[in-house]
Amino acid sequence: MVLPFYALPQSSVKIAGHRGGYYFQYPESSISLFEFIAKRFTRDTIIVEIDLRKSKDGTLYLMHDETLDRTTTGTGKVNERTNDYLNSLWLKTKSGKITTQKIPSFEDILTVIKNHNLNLMLDIKEPIHQEVLDQVKRHHLENRVLVLTFRPEYTQLVAEHHPAILLSALIESDTDLNFFNQLPVQPGKRIAYINAKTPAALIARLREEKILIMADVSEDLRNAGKPLSDEGYRQKVLEQNLDLLICDFPIEARRALNK
Repeated sequence: MVLPFYALPQSSVKIAGHRGGYYFQYPESSISLFEFIAKRFTRDTIIVEIDLRKSKDGTLYLMHDETLDRTTTGTGKVNERTNDYLNSLWLKTKSGKITTQKIPSFEDILTVIKNHNLNLMLDIKEPIHQEVLDQVKRHHLENRVLVLTFRPEYTQLVAEHHPAILLSALIESDTDLNFFNQLPVQPGKRIAYINAKTPAALIARLREEKILIMADVSEDLRNAGKPLSDEGYRQKVLEQNLDLLICDFPIEARRALNK
């Protein structure tokens, strides 16, 4: 059974796969990768983090980079390419192998998650939040998405127009938290994105105020592209008192946290 974000038990740590996860037989942010992950979380709901950009024609696509060169057979900036061009391309694996996978549109992914145990973490790379969330609303999936924001103006925009959406903000100081708290977000719909700069006293304050907490492991950057040890994942959760762990290897992280 798929659990919407608001129904996820706060006593258990939830896992989000960064761009779906770093399982390099699949291209990042591909439907085949998401389906692979979903099958391995059959008794749970996995969250997949995706990045969104807009084409020259105004269609939303999954793409982390500003350009197409690293992950596809195409070249140039996503926002300078037409839908016809983008739809003609093939995704590549990290090693550069060309696959038979196309760049998913956001519409494709919203259709896919309706039939899978998947929720979405939306990293919206451009000031297109309203378009993205209008599309979510048309699919009646507001309770299945979490919006990442790293700039105060984007946090405020989403809060004011979509107060029922689960909304994150980067919290590194009391000033950040005070700003976040004054926004018109519904109770239980705030999640603090913390990092190494977030002091322990502030994490304790987040706990006292019953604000959910999440952080990123970034194994690809910080652990030579390999999963942490089981103890490494458990220590990360304990040290930062996390409700949600974003990681490159969600299968290994879940196994570690379930032991």
